[in-house]
Amino acid sequence: MRRSAALMLALLATGVSAQVVNGPAPDVQQPPPQERPTGGGIGLGISLNLGGKKPKAPLAPAWEKGDAAISDQVPGELVAVLTGSAADAARIAKTAKVTLIEFAPLEAIGKGMAVIAIPLGDTSGAANIRLTGQRGVEWVQPNFQFQTLAGNLPRRFSLMGISRPAQLRATGTIAMIDTPVDNSRPELRGAQISQTVYGTSSSPAAHGTAIASLLVGTGEVQGMAQGARLISLAAFDPHAAASGLSQTRYLAKAMDAAWKLRPDVLNLSFGGREDRLLAALLTAIGARGICAVGAVGNGGPQSAVLFPARHPSVLAVTAVDDRLRIYSRAARGPQVAVTGIGVGMLASVPGGYRTVSGTSFAAATVSGALMHRSECTAVHDPAAMRTAVSALAQDLGEPGHDPVFGAGLLRLTEPKTAPKSNTRGKYFRQY
Repeated sequence: MRRSAALMLALLATGVSAQVVNGPAPDVQQPPPQERPTGGGIGLGISLNLGGKKPKAPLAPAWEKGDAAISDQVPGELVAVLTGSAADAARIAKTAKVTLIEFAPLEAIGKGMAVIAIPLGDTSGAANIRLTGQRGVEWVQPNFQFQTLAGNLPRRFSLMGISRPAQLRATGTIAMIDTPVDNSRPELRGAQISQTVYGTSSSPAAHGTAIASLLVGTGEVQGMAQGARLISLAAFDPHAAASGLSQTRYLAKAMDAAWKLRPDVLNLSFGGREDRLLAALLTAIGARGICAVGAVGNGGPQSAVLFPARHPSVLAVTAVDDRLRIYSRAARGPQVAVTGIGVGMLASVPGGYRTVSGTSFAAATVSGALMHRSECTAVHDPAAMRTAVSALAQDLGEPGHDPVFGAGLLRLTEPKTAPKSNTRGKYFRQY
């Protein structure tokens, strides 16, 4: 069976519906431009004033994402990973004197997830001990919280070896776990997008819409994988914080859905602390041949690479601007695998446009680029993809792999002429 047919069967089996999100847009963005320019540049457009001089084009508001100081877990809740059914989960909860909030089977790892509420006056440590002692419980962990990590720029494409619009066309399927996407944006109206919501409203949000536009957008914002099918697994609540928040319980279900749907590439533009359940799901995702891409985080040079980017099955991406300077807020560490353009890019958001900066957006650039790699779309071999992108990357910073740039800037083609100096590193042949 061809991969596209298998994907559609999986969509039907999991209840994923292809639908356009038409919820209310947050009242935080600029209105869309009234007139499209015909020249180059970022193309925000100018409005006409027939009575005098043309005013300057309104600037898209900047959105520079730094990691927020959030609690790393949901107070009063635990996640128990167990073997058995919903009835077993209810029995375990009753015996352990806790409340079962939700049970969800996770087919990717062949186990069940029980989300538990701790009674008032009880402690997580005591509840953990009672749960761990129950037959069928494999482990108990906190219900962790995660946050999203936060254009027509021709130089962005030329830096990655793209010289013609046709080179942005891609086939296959790319998935993203983020906030809900506003499919009504002009850049996304012609795209093939399906969306399922996990634990959040369907109101479109800025972060997910920006990521989607950088992946498959056409028009004012040019995506890296135009024409590819996009699956939005919306698991972040756009109303919980400016950046969007999620929890282990929702991300686990979204990752299990990704495992079932088996996209070519999975974009993970969010971060938090280590999570045992999500780590098991990511291992299963990698074993299934899905190329997973994560953002290293925006906590600054002293910050370690965040999870899930630091997971071995995820390609950890940092960000540079179009002068190949590292993003000032980018995290650093030995897990940094490769660099993408992620600073000062035009992106589409509900109601208008923003100039976005952050490792989230660099991850989207790299995810889109991987839709042009046979290791992800034909062979389905993430290990081979890692080898290929490392060999192809333009070395930046210290010679060889380093904790700031990783292997260097991801490129898709070899330049026609080699650089005169090696101050920025080498270029390598693609194949």
